[in-house]
Amino acid sequence: MTRTSTILVVEDDSHISELISFLLQDAGYQTEAATTAAKARALADREVDLVILDWMLPDTPGDRLCRELKSRPDRSFLPILMLTARSGLADRVAGLDAGADDFLTKPFHSDELLARVRALLRIRNAELDRLLVIDELRGAYDELAATQAQLVLTSRLAALGELVAGVAHELNNPLGIILGNAELLPMLDDADDRRAVSQIIEGAHRARRIVQSLVTFARQGKMEEDWYKPRDLIERVLDLKRADLRNRGINLVVEYADSLPMLWADGAQIQQVLLNLLLNAEYAVQGRPDAAITIRATPSHAPVAAPTLLDAQPLYDAASGDVMVVIDILDNGIGISRDVGGRLFQPFVTTKPVGQGTGLGLAISYGIIAQHEGQLQFTSELNRGSCFRVVLPALRAGTPPAPALPEQAQAFVAGSILVIDDEPHILDFVSRLLVRNGWAVETCQFAHQALERARAQSFDIILCDMKMPDIDGNQLYAQLLQVYGPHIPYVIFMTGDTSSATTEDFLHSHSLPVLRKPFTNQDLLRALAMAFTGG
Repeated sequence: MTRTSTILVVEDDSHISELISFLLQDAGYQTEAATTAAKARALADREVDLVILDWMLPDTPGDRLCRELKSRPDRSFLPILMLTARSGLADRVAGLDAGADDFLTKPFHSDELLARVRALLRIRNAELDRLLVIDELRGAYDELAATQAQLVLTSRLAALGELVAGVAHELNNPLGIILGNAELLPMLDDADDRRAVSQIIEGAHRARRIVQSLVTFARQGKMEEDWYKPRDLIERVLDLKRADLRNRGINLVVEYADSLPMLWADGAQIQQVLLNLLLNAEYAVQGRPDAAITIRATPSHAPVAAPTLLDAQPLYDAASGDVMVVIDILDNGIGISRDVGGRLFQPFVTTKPVGQGTGLGLAISYGIIAQHEGQLQFTSELNRGSCFRVVLPALRAGTPPAPALPEQAQAFVAGSILVIDDEPHILDFVSRLLVRNGWAVETCQFAHQALERARAQSFDIILCDMKMPDIDGNQLYAQLLQVYGPHIPYVIFMTGDTSSATTEDFLHSHSLPVLRKPFTNQDLLRALAMAFTGG
């Protein structure tokens, strides 16, 4: 049911006010009447759709009252029809500048009054409808953004589930090397000791790379761009799948151009895309005796031609446009029909049987690449195979990566350091390493102990685990600020898992460095060196 419009008549002449109210009521409108500006202000706080305002009021000029009524945001779309005996251009300009939407000159004809009222109400209603549509669109956009974020997470978790068996196998191998050699150490001579230690280190690095790839891939939250080498992104994905592909009898060929430009990208999102394409290729070739997948990364220049199965290698033309990185994933699998191919990047379209695919992976991958201002292309032939091509702009934004410290960087200035970690073995190896490098080391297993030490003495650096049994790193940092004030020591946090969005925001807001466990001796020494060099 349509609501009847309410019109406020502000006129100090009671005869004119009554006449206008009668005409409006007879036309089906509700009216309120005021003879002064003070009463008009009070009535305007009610639900009023239009104001008919006399220019000459006993307590306030009409143009001033008009400006007051229009000044509040909730009244910015309240139409005002100025009623005046003045007909001069200057008066009309003054009224319009004050916010009046139309004028009616006394004496007036009733038909003209009603026509102007109808016109102003039409404009007001149209504007309110437009604002309503904008609010609905904004709400729909927010809901769509939230849904998209959830779909990205759903797709990522689905892909993560497919990795579990292969990753467990891939992790168990290096962990077996570490455990076996560690148990042999007490029984070995010097030469065998060195070989066992070397294998332990190699196995630990291998397990570390796999865990880091999983942590990066599983990261949630907003888009986080940084500089990446395309080869590193591809290798992190292959760390998760290489052994599994080998065990399934799939021949994997990986080719890198000699010189690949850096990418400014969200590494986790690009890895998600590459992993999804690799999983799709693996599914496409399963059961084939000659199953093969080729991954090829090359530089190119825009525009980049669509891939072909015969030659997915793009031409590198230094004379053409922007530098691009092209990553092709080719398989010799079952291919994709033309009907499905036309809808392939739409949500819930899949070539897999019911229960084996969400139909979201390619749609989300397409969105991720588009968000990076790139392209996701494909070509396919039934029973011959498919080629998916990821095209990403290189060196397009951000700050070029700073030169890395040398691999053997040492903390050339040693000082005092407080190390806080609830894991005693971490405290032990960190303490031994730092003492060997000239540091004066104090250790604590609990944050409240660390605060007592901090109150008793000053330290050059505080190295602290992010998660403690009594209080977390955020709270500890806040209390350290209370202890030291603006002279707080350089604080480096350590963490062994994926940080929450809250933790990442905390670290970014305070520009605090993080060491991701497991870290190497050189990782720690480089972090300390950077603390002293301002890096």
